[in-house]
Amino acid sequence: MSKSIYTVGGTVQAGSGIYLPRHADEELLVLCRESVFAYVLTPRQMGKSSLMVQTATRLAEEGIQPVIVDLQQLGTRVTVQEWYLGVLTTLEDQLQLETDAIAWWEEREQLGMAQRLTLFFEQVLLQELQASVVVFVDEIDTTLSLDFTDDFFAAVRYLYTARSQKPDAYFPKPTHLNNKRSILRTSQRSRSPPAIHRSNLV
Repeated sequence: MSKSIYTVGGTVQAGSGIYLPRHADEELLVLCRESVFAYVLTPRQMGKSSLMVQTATRLAEEGIQPVIVDLQQLGTRVTVQEWYLGVLTTLEDQLQLETDAIAWWEEREQLGMAQRLTLFFEQVLLQELQASVVVFVDEIDTTLSLDFTDDFFAAVRYLYTARSQKPDAYFPKPTHLNNKRSILRTSQRSRSPPAIHRSNLV
């Protein structure tokens, strides 16, 4: 029996099926290139993860470093410390950072979780990398059962607004073209087909 070209559940790439580009593909890619904060809104099993993976692949081909933080992988029966360290180690592994994320985190235990996360971006991630960075956050709905993730979204807001407050840190003078560094998050929910929404977080 020949293998089906259809993928039921999960990403199309993981199922080796045929990916059919939609308008949202080009729209999200453009927003990522422009360093725009964006949400991907649509019900479950409508292609959000496939869209994310496809966009990440295309960004990598252009020399932009994508990171996919799948919150489902972090789990929901975890402590706040374990959850944040899960985010940091994902960044460390995918971006191949030289800094030991766990050691860095524990050395700053006197600081709050959200502040440590934002400092990790500013003092480690943006300092070590030369290429532009796009961070995707998938499976946002897993945070609904956690009572500590409001601070995480506050940190995301800070990282976005800090780009205008600290332009030298987030947009340093490039040593070559397209050396702009920025942060973008994608999340989900309700509408079909996938709809991309810009946000200025106000």
